[in-house]
Amino acid sequence: MIQLAGTALVGILEEALDRHGKSPQAALQVLMSVQRALHHVPDEAVEYLSSRLSLPPVRLRGLVSFYSFLSRTPQGEYVVHLSDNITDQMRGSRKLGDALCERLGVRLGETRSDLRTSVHRTSCIGMADQGPAALVNYRPVTRLDDQRVGLIADLINARVRLEEWPPEFFRVESNIRRSDVIFRKPIEPGAALRASLDRGGKNLEAWEEDLAPTDARRHQLERGGAETLKEIYRAELRGRGGAGFHAGIKWQSVREAARDDRYVLCNADEGEPGAFKDRVLLTDFADMVFEGMTVCGHVVGARKGIVYVRQEYAYLHDHLQGVLERRRARGLLGTNILGSPLDFDIELHFGAGAYICGMETAMIKSIEGRRGIPRRRWPLPVHQGYLKAPTVVNNVETFACAAAISARGGAWFAGIGTPQSTGTRLFCLSGDCERPGTYEYPMGVTIREILRDCGALDAQGIQVGGPSGALINRGDFDRAVCFEDLPGVGAMMVFGPKRDLFDAITNFALFFQHESCGLCTPCRVGTTLLANYVKKFERGVGSPVDIAEVKHISSLMKNMAHCGLGQSASNHLMDSLQKFPHIWESRMKTQEFVPAFDLDWALEEARSLTGRTDPAAHLPARP
Repeated sequence: MIQLAGTALVGILEEALDRHGKSPQAALQVLMSVQRALHHVPDEAVEYLSSRLSLPPVRLRGLVSFYSFLSRTPQGEYVVHLSDNITDQMRGSRKLGDALCERLGVRLGETRSDLRTSVHRTSCIGMADQGPAALVNYRPVTRLDDQRVGLIADLINARVRLEEWPPEFFRVESNIRRSDVIFRKPIEPGAALRASLDRGGKNLEAWEEDLAPTDARRHQLERGGAETLKEIYRAELRGRGGAGFHAGIKWQSVREAARDDRYVLCNADEGEPGAFKDRVLLTDFADMVFEGMTVCGHVVGARKGIVYVRQEYAYLHDHLQGVLERRRARGLLGTNILGSPLDFDIELHFGAGAYICGMETAMIKSIEGRRGIPRRRWPLPVHQGYLKAPTVVNNVETFACAAAISARGGAWFAGIGTPQSTGTRLFCLSGDCERPGTYEYPMGVTIREILRDCGALDAQGIQVGGPSGALINRGDFDRAVCFEDLPGVGAMMVFGPKRDLFDAITNFALFFQHESCGLCTPCRVGTTLLANYVKKFERGVGSPVDIAEVKHISSLMKNMAHCGLGQSASNHLMDSLQKFPHIWESRMKTQEFVPAFDLDWALEEARSLTGRTDPAAHLPARP
């Protein structure tokens, strides 16, 4: 904890307010700045910010309790978050984490007594292709091994500033293994905008003419937007997130809205374990992403765009701001873009650690400075989105594709892939493969072709689309990855022939239990019950009765949960029961029901906290 006099604390808070603004929508950004500066959010800060942001203290405390990277209790000067995705575990992250804690003299999940360091586990931090990985004060450290862990412990114990750590610790590689027609040769900055603005039939120089009345310019601009929207329709562009909704329908709905205030939001909250393509796009193709957002703003009549980036990618802040500034300087962003009447600008908004914010309505609430709890489906964001205004929400890859379509035409894009799934798709390969990284393929590519290219033809199973996607076995390797066959968000975790897939099942079940927002009973209770059943099988005391209960609970969640998280949280369990029944059967102690509760096992957490390993800390086994 950093002890500060009142004036020093006020100075830090005012600096955060100056940077992010004093509107209620700035609340989360301000709190995250305070967290970084003080390593927690003290009550005094909440009270002060309550008056400055015109928000009740309970709302600010609610934000601190909801987002995992915010804390009311003091954290160490060096906060380490160890990535605990299954692919990290497969590379030995658990042993490395234990070694780090031992070297630092701190227990996992706690803060050292001298407040030097805290060590926690977190879910996937978007570095599955170069793990094991961790965040140190929110900066990614990749490729952890015994030597690197030892050096990190020494640097923390010696209180060496992160700026003086070896640069290779923080090296993040894009690992683009295969590129195709969209990302092999990205469009030049401005090409998509010029094509969009020129669709009205006039050269760009015409915008500089003294046209009267002013409505004539607006009319030309509208004609250009209408023609660009037609190209999006011709391309049959579907969202590259999870649902695969047609982008043209979204854009047209916002374009035709009665209100004048409209927004364009880019969802870069890439929280699905095993996914990292947004990280690559924001690193290497940010111009295309921002240009696609600007084209969208032109089409729908919006003046403002917001990119919602997960906190794990906050290290990209300066890079992304630099790209935005460069585009403003070149007349590609801001006012009178390329000399036209088009005014559109983009700002960055960073999350604070919540998987649920990957859902568009939860993300909108988070940008508004609220807890990221998804709302009911209706009204849709295209009718009432950010600040209750019509809002387009697409993900990073979708906007990059939109830029390419505007520059090269919808027919060109529609000629790639399959009739129902046009264009290309980015896939993130990790786990038991020789060449983990990012691969671009035309839609309709088979799983077998992807596995051949990444060096994993001997895999026994693939988790496609992250834990909420589909778990497939070798019988599915000739299936096509496209919306009409095997959809998914592009994350593929590969499990080799010697892996125990039940480890992955356990990891995913605990992940969903932790990430449930708690709003609805089916998800809040259901994810906990499923995690308990998985842990029961892990202990080797499962039974057919338990499997029946898993199926029953999964059915209830799929049909009754409030949002997509609860509806898809059991997908990996149901797929594993169908595709890999042996991993469950091998953990059955008897065909009869065995009670799940074991008092001695329940005391394991208490033994861990107290360091007790002696026989007296255990209860005798029942005869």
